[in-house]
Amino acid sequence: MPPTTHRRKITQKELKAPDELTTLVDSARDFLANNLTQVLISTAAVVIVGAIAVGVYYYERHRDNIASARFYGAITALNAGQNKLAETQFQQLADEEPGRRLGRLARFYMASAYLADGDLPNARDSLVAFLGEERDPLFRSLALTNLAVVYERMADWKKAAGAYQQAAADPGPEQARAEMDVARMLAKSGDKQGAIAAYRGFLNAHPFAQQRQDVMESLALLGAPAKLLPPSAAAAGPQPVAPH
Repeated sequence: MPPTTHRRKITQKELKAPDELTTLVDSARDFLANNLTQVLISTAAVVIVGAIAVGVYYYERHRDNIASARFYGAITALNAGQNKLAETQFQQLADEEPGRRLGRLARFYMASAYLADGDLPNARDSLVAFLGEERDPLFRSLALTNLAVVYERMADWKKAAGAYQQAAADPGPEQARAEMDVARMLAKSGDKQGAIAAYRGFLNAHPFAQQRQDVMESLALLGAPAKLLPPSAAAAGPQPVAPH
């Protein structure tokens, strides 16, 4: 018996598939033809925005490099004792790049140049401007300590005590020294009781500090014994300085 041949019947869906594909291609062609101008404009806009973004990025990196070179030059002048040159270079960098980190740091180092040059008013103003924007605890502590030194040299003991007290509130390498300097400025301003309280607070907060002997001698000069707290109380932290 001859073999039987089975022919698969083509479905209606399969018959329609080429027509649907043709329709989709035609629709896309019609859309492109009708909206060619808009498509070209959108494509150009994307290209332009991308080019601008790339250009801005490389321009900012270029300005960063220039600012770094200028900052390094000013630091080199400061380290060489060329204070006037350093002041000028730091001032220009701070004025022209106020939004950059190095532009803001320029005010801190500019104050150091003024301080080394004995220009106390400009050193004070530079530090005040720097502290108005700076948020880094380490640089704030250093700047506050320098500001206190400026006020001390200007014989403004109360402002010096306030700046030292702010510096002592921030952890940093100058914290312990600043706590002692608060007491020293209070003594200079005539606030004997405030100075005694501050010195005692320092001893209770730092019972093993290297400055312990100096503090006890300062208390003796003020006519006050140390009166240290028990170890358990000292461990709780420094005692608050009495208002003055």
